[in-house]
Amino acid sequence: MILAVTPLLVAIGLLGGSVAVRRSPDPRAARATATWCVAVALGVIAVAMLAERLGAWPGGAGGVVLLAPGSGRWMPFVTCLAGLAATALAPVTSDSPWTSHSPRTFARMLLVLACGTAATASDGPGAALASWALSAVVVWRELADEADPSGAGPARVFGLHHLLGVGACAAGLLLSGPLGPTAAAVLVTFGVGVRQCLVPLHLWHGCLVGPGSPISSGSAAGHGSRARHGSPVGYGAPAGSVPPGLLVAFTAGPSGLLLLPEVARLLHGQVWAGWVVAASGVTALLGAGLGLVARDVRTALAQVGLALSGVVSCGALAGSVFGTAGHGPAGDLDVAAVGAVLAWQVGAVATSGAVMIAAATEARRGPMALVGPGGCFARTPRLAVAFLLFGLTAVGYPATIGFVWEDLVLDGVGTWFVLLAVVLVLAVAGSGATVMKWYFAGYTGRRDHVGEHDLTVREFRAVTVLLVLLLLAQIHPAGLLPEL
Repeated sequence: MILAVTPLLVAIGLLGGSVAVRRSPDPRAARATATWCVAVALGVIAVAMLAERLGAWPGGAGGVVLLAPGSGRWMPFVTCLAGLAATALAPVTSDSPWTSHSPRTFARMLLVLACGTAATASDGPGAALASWALSAVVVWRELADEADPSGAGPARVFGLHHLLGVGACAAGLLLSGPLGPTAAAVLVTFGVGVRQCLVPLHLWHGCLVGPGSPISSGSAAGHGSRARHGSPVGYGAPAGSVPPGLLVAFTAGPSGLLLLPEVARLLHGQVWAGWVVAASGVTALLGAGLGLVARDVRTALAQVGLALSGVVSCGALAGSVFGTAGHGPAGDLDVAAVGAVLAWQVGAVATSGAVMIAAATEARRGPMALVGPGGCFARTPRLAVAFLLFGLTAVGYPATIGFVWEDLVLDGVGTWFVLLAVVLVLAVAGSGATVMKWYFAGYTGRRDHVGEHDLTVREFRAVTVLLVLLLLAQIHPAGLLPEL
């Protein structure tokens, strides 16, 4: 058993930061404290990675290492980078209830980030499973607190999905001997399928953003505490939605990716394993299609995240099925799996940036929906360019680090299953079209100006850090890839 001390120490520090944030006198102070905690966590992880690279730590002594080996090495850093976007870009004073963040919400964001960083503390699946379970409880509590008193539908749907998912995954891993290989494979596949939002286990995903439909001011009274804070005319808080910062912190957790190898191991030799890979491809295609027809930016970006989750699952699982069947050389299968890891790394950071930029935009002007042209590029150029760069990087646009994972995944699967590669190409193309659609509709649609301002100094610094790191990764992507 391998124990990674850096993720544990960072998780403990974030837990302490959560306590301090909850005691903050106002949301601005809470945001500053939370951002400082995440920045310190990033610094600690960076120092640990540098020390490991320079050989300053006797790696593997007694099974204790600084960072997890292989693909887990970068996961704490990536999770905290997404956390930096979630905290530094989170709006606290807004007319839009969905985008507001209270000290309690910032505290819960740090709790979820602590769970995400601790997922790689052990080389076994237990740490990832515990990380998933604890972070899901935090998000469920947020949904329950903001639920409609007449019936907590979204909280119930989210909680039931993750309760069954964690329970099935734990049962399949712990009782694989008594249950037999087939039953264990079914249980673990079901559980991880919930976490990865694979069709048809993806329904909980919509509970995090809620519908963006217009509602009357009278009906807003029953939509939770954020709805009572006021909202732009004609729109109310999405019933049961969570603030975007908490959404980003939860979806950037690596537990699903860490559990996918267990699914691949148990699927080895199963006759129905191909259907799991097919479900991953369908998930990617469905997310891209739903993103194209989404009527508000929250739903559109959530569907882009769904498509990326399908791509990651497809690349990670395809080798366990088609490699066993002898459809392609082993090297191609390894390339697809490595591309899936890079897709998660890039997607976690870039999608988080796009979501939080959209939240900052909504905090300035109200909900971004397809009710007419919006945004003036001449007045908010940095806001628009940041959204575009994050979005295109996430979906694998050429000349970005995202294109590297796209090339690896498509090259890995395309040589032995062309139809699956075509599905992934359509998913990536649809997601890219969604990003471009909302860039033009949300940031370049008007010549006049409704008063929103461009990036603040705090937001500009956070965006600059994230984009510079994505650019450095593009210059030397090999450093992010686990060894083949």
